[in-house]
Amino acid sequence: MDALQQLCAYHRRQFDIPVIGITGSNGKTIVKEWLYQLMCNDKHIVRSPKSYNSQVGVPLSVWQLSKEHNIALFEAGISCPSEMKRLEHIIFPDIGLITNIGESHNENFTDKKQKIREKLMLFIHVHTLIYCKDYSEMNEEIVNNPDLKKINLFSWSKKNKANLQIGKITKKANETEIQGVFDNNFICIKIPFTDDASVENAIHCWTTMLFLGYTNEKIAKYMHQLSPVAMRLELKEGINNCSVINDSYNSDLGSLVIALDFLNQQKQHSEKTLVLSDILQSGKNDEVLYKEVARLIKEKGVSRLLGIGEKISQQANQFDIK
Repeated sequence: MDALQQLCAYHRRQFDIPVIGITGSNGKTIVKEWLYQLMCNDKHIVRSPKSYNSQVGVPLSVWQLSKEHNIALFEAGISCPSEMKRLEHIIFPDIGLITNIGESHNENFTDKKQKIREKLMLFIHVHTLIYCKDYSEMNEEIVNNPDLKKINLFSWSKKNKANLQIGKITKKANETEIQGVFDNNFICIKIPFTDDASVENAIHCWTTMLFLGYTNEKIAKYMHQLSPVAMRLELKEGINNCSVINDSYNSDLGSLVIALDFLNQQKQHSEKTLVLSDILQSGKNDEVLYKEVARLIKEKGVSRLLGIGEKISQQANQFDIK
């Protein structure tokens, strides 16, 4: 692995093109894929395949770089301290984008602040970092991080002063309209999604596109044509007049909330069944974790739970559900 990483880090430095490094707890792959969709008509893009963001996946992604590309989109994921330093050396991004910090992989970090600091190590050499100011702990770490003092911060926010100030968000049957102010101008986009996660991911992409100099007219045109990314919240037609939502991409509390919200948007079915495997690397003991899961699924109106795995089975008494 050391040899692979060193080889690909050397390969990365043979190219002088904008490289965008993306990290965060949720949304990395969707933001990367949507940025690809938004820019592929104008640029020749190299990007991480699927969710290749690990210690092996990142070098394999970067190895794809060739002289025909004029921009790169690479995502980086970590599960314990010291990993991001290695990935930063390989990706060596010019522009950084961090989506959010959730509950995944908590058990390997002393606290949330340490996890944020570790993820921010991806950006020690970027000239610009794009992020949402509304995540207060993350914003505090970014502003006070000595390694990021000379970096241009390009942000969006619903409630704080930012480069892109988000105003009204209007959800309709099959689309969401998002209004904002950028550079003292009122601007607007529409996306063909209504769930909160898609809205947040779209705003990350909107902010990035504005930073890259795209006109809002062009951004708005492409935003309305965004398509879902496979493996996250895929809605499929099942047998016996049922619908199946596939969210097998990863399993943590943040993702579960997003999936259950999406489930509740499917009004065509009165019965809602959740198939849930063990949630790993949450950083919480099993009793506390599944008590929270039980509260969540009751709050979201799940009719039936199918728990699969040793840990969730041992906590079956936590669930007041058939």
